[in-house]
Amino acid sequence: MTHRQILAHLKGIFPPVVTPFDRRGEVDDGCFRENLRKYVGVGLGGIVVTGSTGEAPYLTKRERLRLVELARPIIKPPEVMIVGTGLESTRETLRLSREAIARGADALLVVTPNYYKPKMDATALSAHYHALADGVRRPVLIYSIPQFTGVHIDAATIATLSRHPNIVGLKESSGNLAFVREVLCKVRPGFRVLVGSVQILLDSLKAGATGAVLGQATFAPELCVGVYEAFCQGRMKAARDLQQRLLPLAQKISAPYGVAGVKAALDLSGYHGGVPRSPLVPLNAAGRRIVAGALKEARQGLEF
Repeated sequence: MTHRQILAHLKGIFPPVVTPFDRRGEVDDGCFRENLRKYVGVGLGGIVVTGSTGEAPYLTKRERLRLVELARPIIKPPEVMIVGTGLESTRETLRLSREAIARGADALLVVTPNYYKPKMDATALSAHYHALADGVRRPVLIYSIPQFTGVHIDAATIATLSRHPNIVGLKESSGNLAFVREVLCKVRPGFRVLVGSVQILLDSLKAGATGAVLGQATFAPELCVGVYEAFCQGRMKAARDLQQRLLPLAQKISAPYGVAGVKAALDLSGYHGGVPRSPLVPLNAAGRRIVAGALKEARQGLEF
């Protein structure tokens, strides 16, 4: 797709797909492909590869690029393949980003560097993202997830960065609706904001967000897409009812258990989840029962 086409389709629901591992702890190519094929035709805006739910911090650069290679033939236009390429240094992030683009990435999701937290101020972050946006030929999305990184990129800095023609959007995962609204009020027109929390999904869409990257969309994609499509069609009661069904999936799976919970939910939903990579640990039997109960609660009476 051209740059303009990618921008036009940076909307809707994007699952941040998991990375399945085999018994030896290596990336399972076949299971990864099978999961992706099941998302085809659901109505997603695209797929996020090597995001937080994909355990990107625990993957080697070679593994990340291999996943991009595996995904590209399956994710077909107009669906957008967003690839997480954020690393600690600007130099290495730029190198990985270029290699991901060479393998077919449509857009880049770049998390805030965070090891030297006290030094990651507006000046440092602005220089980092400007260097990336200047150095690649695909759209760049800022990735803010302060609950993981400990780095908060303020709305004024995001607004300034939004003026760069190749910094096209933000994935905002704090779940802070007031902050999302502040960002949307300050950024340039056409700047895409994707949220990462089902709790604020509808309110964010009403405020001007263009979509969401949701862990729940990896194992309940139809339900997530249903919320977005109902909103776009003006069927607000249906949208609210479907969002209400999503809440236990966040509150009882994603929030308490993280990646391990999402992978267990995938296993229980006909996908390949498996165990996370150490030092993360898989769910125990009690946790899996809670996940199963949340899935049953969310799907009660639905035909998905």
